[in-house]
Amino acid sequence: MINNYSVSNVLLSTILLISVILNATACYIILLKVKKKEITHLFIASISFTNMLESMVGFIPQIVTSDKILLERTPLCILSGFVVFGCAVTSITHITILSSIRTAVIKYPFFYYETSKKVWFKTTLITICYIYGFSWATFPLIGWSKYEVDVDKKRCSLDWKLTKSNSLSYFAAVLVFCNIMPCLVISTTLYTSRKLISERKARKASQSQSHQVSLDILENDYLKVCLLSAIAFFITWAPYAVIGILTVLKIVIPTQLVTAAALFAKFSTITNVIINCFIIESFKNQVFDLRFIKYIRSINKITSKVQPQTINYNC
Repeated sequence: MINNYSVSNVLLSTILLISVILNATACYIILLKVKKKEITHLFIASISFTNMLESMVGFIPQIVTSDKILLERTPLCILSGFVVFGCAVTSITHITILSSIRTAVIKYPFFYYETSKKVWFKTTLITICYIYGFSWATFPLIGWSKYEVDVDKKRCSLDWKLTKSNSLSYFAAVLVFCNIMPCLVISTTLYTSRKLISERKARKASQSQSHQVSLDILENDYLKVCLLSAIAFFITWAPYAVIGILTVLKIVIPTQLVTAAALFAKFSTITNVIINCFIIESFKNQVFDLRFIKYIRSINKITSKVQPQTINYNC
C-alpha cells in the first residue's frame, strides 16, 4: 500500500512540475516575446494559464494527502475538485471557441481582422470561456448535485454514486453541454475550415497566390493545433469519464483502475503546450531562442564534438 501511495505521489509531483514549467514558459513567450499578439496567441496563453492553475490548486492538496484515505469531504478537498473540474471545462471551451475563430478567419477574413483588433472582443471571448467553465463547476456548490469523495477515496470529485437526488440530471447536462456539444462544434468547424481551404487551393492561380499559400499553411497549423488539442483532451479524460458513467450505473470498479484513470487525466494539463510547441513553427523558434535552451544546446554541441580517442596497441 505504501508503495502505491509513493508511486502515485511521484507521478503527481512529476506532472505538476512539468506542467508548471511548460505552461509558465508558454505564457512567458506569448506575453513577453511575441510582438504581434493575435487572438490565437492569447487563447493559447489563457489555456496554459488554466492548465497551470489546475496543476497547482488541483494537484497539491492531493499530493499532501496522498498517504491518507478520505473518509469525508473537507473544504480543501472540495476546492481541489472545484478547480480541477472548472479548469477542465474551461480548457475544452477555449478549444471550442478557438476552432470557431479559425473558421471565421477563413470564411470571413475582412470582418475578422477588423473585429479581432479590438481589445474588448478578445477580452470578451476569453472571459466567456472562464464564465462557462466555472459556472458548471459552481452548480454542485449551490445545490445542483455536489462534490463527493471519489470512488478510490483519494480526492473529491463529482457525485458519481448519486448520493443526491438531482445528481443524475446534472451529469446528463454535463454530458451534453460539456462533452457532446463541444465535440460537435469542434468537428463541424474543423471540417468546414478544411473544406474551405481545399476549395481555395483548387481555384485558378492569381497574383497573390504565394501570399495566399503561406496563409493557408499557417491556417492549417492552427487547425492542427485545435484538432490535436481536442483529441488529446478527450483521450486523457475518457477513461475517467467512462469509470464515472459505470459508477453511475452501479457497476463496481476496482479502486486501482479509478486511481490510474484519474492520474491519466492529469496529463491533460501538459498536452496543449506540447502540441503547440511541436506544430507552430514560430512558437518552437521562440522556445529555442530562450537563453536556458541555448545554453543546453551549446553544451550538447561541445560534448558531441569531443570524441573519445581510441588507442591502438601494436604487438
